[in-house]
Amino acid sequence: MELDTIFIAIVVLLAGAKLLGELFRRIKQPALGGEILAGIILGPTLFGIIQISDGLELISTIAIFFVMLFIGLEMNLSEIRKEGKSAFIISITSLIIPFFVGYQLSVFFGLELIQSLFMGLLLSITSVPVSAMILLELGVLKTKIGAVVMAVAVIDDIISLVILAVILQLHVSEGMSLDFEELGISILQMTIYLIGIAFLAFVVYKRSHWFPQRFEYFFTKAKTRESKFGIFIVVAITLSLIADLAGLHFIIGTFFAGLIFSEKILGKKEPNKTYGIISGITFGFFAPLFFAIIGIKFSGQSLENFIPLLVLLIIFGIIGKTFGGYIGTKLSKIPNIQGLAIASLLNGRGTVGLTITAISYALGILDIALFSVCVAICLITTIITPIIAKPLLRKTN
Repeated sequence: MELDTIFIAIVVLLAGAKLLGELFRRIKQPALGGEILAGIILGPTLFGIIQISDGLELISTIAIFFVMLFIGLEMNLSEIRKEGKSAFIISITSLIIPFFVGYQLSVFFGLELIQSLFMGLLLSITSVPVSAMILLELGVLKTKIGAVVMAVAVIDDIISLVILAVILQLHVSEGMSLDFEELGISILQMTIYLIGIAFLAFVVYKRSHWFPQRFEYFFTKAKTRESKFGIFIVVAITLSLIADLAGLHFIIGTFFAGLIFSEKILGKKEPNKTYGIISGITFGFFAPLFFAIIGIKFSGQSLENFIPLLVLLIIFGIIGKTFGGYIGTKLSKIPNIQGLAIASLLNGRGTVGLTITAISYALGILDIALFSVCVAICLITTIITPIIAKPLLRKTN
């Protein structure tokens, strides 16, 4: 009976999420807004048709894996190399200022240390998938502005996930007496893992001719259908498990698996097929369910006492991210209007923000009220970003 209930919940959620996601796309908004709204409508906040269960929680965890894998796969390290110094400077300034603002606001409203750090992190994020979609909708994805924004978003997300790993580690040790030996071992484990990932990326990219050729030879001899997809998933799961053993969250490994084994590394004949399979699984099934489940967990009623915090975090988050990004563009000697346009486009927190919010809620860092605040921040800032950027982009033409 439990299996029947889960399947019914999946069908209802998926249908609602795809329907409202399509509606949002038609009004030139990210589909994730409609998918979350579907969960809010079908969940306890409104009609209560679907209730959260262990089965849906398991599906949500698997969905996080595929969403983060695709986020990593969407990123291109060559974008960072092209923009280089400018992207790194903009990324750092656009991270530091909103992080500090979010942390201070949260402390002022009485949040705990770990919660305050997380709020600062959330305001610092620029989601790569959402940024790509916004740039595409605004017709600037292939321009200089689009290239800079995407490069900054890639660096932002990498740094943000490392910061998340530190916050999760602090959360695990919270409430216990500080054991410097244990802390040192944890830092050493994380450092070794990150160095290992950096070395793997170096080997793969520096041996970019040798690596795909060996892959191509293997897959031309393989008789099993979609063998490349299967091995890619095995590699991603392996890196995820090693990340977990190193004291990092498993999504760190998932993300790096996608980032390192990008389309270039997957070979010349098969990458589009493999990419298409992952894209279809992610956006055809797991991502809509993931965002709809977030909508189910969202509690509009619990926001009642947190409206001032929510409003201030949104306002100062947008101002802090834009101001920080603009300082970076000035340091990079990008013209004023272009700099403002780039800075304003960094506010889409969407997919990555929602993913780390779901993880933090599952691990007990956030309660239901703060979880709902974070979901609202991600959704509202993602919707507002193209509205703010449009008039600035017109002036750059």
